[in-house]
Amino acid sequence: MTALLAIAAVLLTYFFTRRYYGRLAATLAALLYATASVPVFYSRFMWNQNMLLFLVPLLIWFLFRGAVARRAFWLFPSVVLIGLLVQFHASSIVLVAPLLVALVLAPRRTLRWYDIVLSIAGLLFIYAPYIVWLFQTHFQDIYTLLHTAKGKTLIDAQALLFYLQFLGPLPDPITNKLSLVYPYMSAFSWLQPLVVLLVIGGAVLALVLALKPRRSEAVVVTRPSFLAGIGRWWSDLRQSPFRCGLLILLIWQIVPLLYLTRHDIVLHLHYFIMFMPGPFILVGFFLAQIFNWLRLRSVSLQLVRLGWLVVCVLLVGAQFLFAFGYVYDASHGRYVDTTWSGQYYSDLASLQASMRDADQLAQQRHLNHVYVSADLGTQVAFLYLAGQMKTPTSVVDDSCLVVPGAQNGAAILLTAPHSHRLDLIRGYAHATQVATSPHPGGPPFNLYVLQPGSSALQGNANFTQELNFMDIRTFNNGQRNILASRWQLLRSAPAGYRTSYNYTFENLVQGSNAAPASRTCSFSAMRAGDQVIVPLGNPAQPPTRMQVTAFATLPTILSYNLLGAFPLQFDTFQRYDTPRKMLQSKSGLDYIPVHLPKKL
Repeated sequence: MTALLAIAAVLLTYFFTRRYYGRLAATLAALLYATASVPVFYSRFMWNQNMLLFLVPLLIWFLFRGAVARRAFWLFPSVVLIGLLVQFHASSIVLVAPLLVALVLAPRRTLRWYDIVLSIAGLLFIYAPYIVWLFQTHFQDIYTLLHTAKGKTLIDAQALLFYLQFLGPLPDPITNKLSLVYPYMSAFSWLQPLVVLLVIGGAVLALVLALKPRRSEAVVVTRPSFLAGIGRWWSDLRQSPFRCGLLILLIWQIVPLLYLTRHDIVLHLHYFIMFMPGPFILVGFFLAQIFNWLRLRSVSLQLVRLGWLVVCVLLVGAQFLFAFGYVYDASHGRYVDTTWSGQYYSDLASLQASMRDADQLAQQRHLNHVYVSADLGTQVAFLYLAGQMKTPTSVVDDSCLVVPGAQNGAAILLTAPHSHRLDLIRGYAHATQVATSPHPGGPPFNLYVLQPGSSALQGNANFTQELNFMDIRTFNNGQRNILASRWQLLRSAPAGYRTSYNYTFENLVQGSNAAPASRTCSFSAMRAGDQVIVPLGNPAQPPTRMQVTAFATLPTILSYNLLGAFPLQFDTFQRYDTPRKMLQSKSGLDYIPVHLPKKL
């Protein structure tokens, strides 16, 4: 959907610019916008602020409808679009500036009394759930917003730098040595400075044309007063749709940028999507104006005109090469996955393919369960994709390892590309690697057939109805010794919406004042009889007792009864932990004594 909206934004840019500034300016603006690397990057994945790629030029279209085309029915859609933009990202509130300018410049005949009524009704409609949410949470969001905005205020060039990044190739680390275009980076070092100069040229030209009065008004017989001159200039401005349009374009690009220059929050690159495609409209306008000026000059300047066309072609071609290089790199794994995000980057296609491969392997081998070992880089995606599996699936945080119980039979294990539990798989579990699934930019996903663990010994070393302690031992993973304990799950728990079941294991060493080593294991679903392998502590100081705390993590869903007759439920992004419960052993203790055998 994001890609389709981005394509629609390019078409909208073309038709908008063609209507107000001509075919040549429209062609150049649309081509430059379509081949700009950073907008292409944001058009390739779903994110709320990426919707601005289409909605912002649509807003400018309606502003021009009122202030430039001088037609009615523009205020209502403009106000509703501002409301939508703020919902997608709060930084878009600064786009109120061009709206106010358009409201001042638009003739009175374009405004109707019902525009205000429809605008208020439209805002109430799209904000109704949020208004109810504010009452439900006692305006906690407003309190948080007001207190978040009280940080240290900075005035720096960070906003300008982010703005300029949209005018050039993708910044590091995406442009790396594996990139298709990396060998040619130095040859295209002129690209971003040239685009910046053209944007400045377009802005200066637009400013001059917007502020300069018509020649007939500039020459007067009598010398007017200053206020009379300002009044005449303002009247002349409002009577010129062309100048009004240029002024709205400039306000759109300049006022929000100046506002963000003084900030008390951390700025990010995606905040500046709201400026698109304004810079490229200014560039297209500037190039077209220069071209038309050269066309009206003498024949001797026709070579300059031809050279100007060559510059336009080179500019669009260079941008296209960089955008194509990025798309090719992203789709062919020509990047280092650990440099693309906080943890590491996994594209949706490879995540889906790995889960599909695990599902197919389980069905081909007639295995009844799939375990997915997920880390921070894959956990959210795996939890969502697990709901689409035909084979019952448990997503397990890779802080621990789960193996099937003896009564459950073998199962498939899928591990993340940078899994931390490969040592347990190789040194503790009976697993056979049967396949890999490609992961662009890094190591592959690994697929194993997990054999059932050994049967649990019957004894008193278990927590009632929760866990049974099996053993504790050390093993060498090829680099160092690792201490791990093994437990058997005594209960089953079904997969639920954004629900996880957690156990926190703590090692207690007798006679030691050091804080106990702890590890939390999380499961999206559990099967009675399965075994959990928990790496913990220093083998040089084996524990003498172990404590386990159980809790669940559930989605935060708020219920609200509107007017006492309309029940509503709000599903939030947040989750909460249930009260933690210290497990009790059969003997009534809150710990289990353990002993590390001297010989394995």
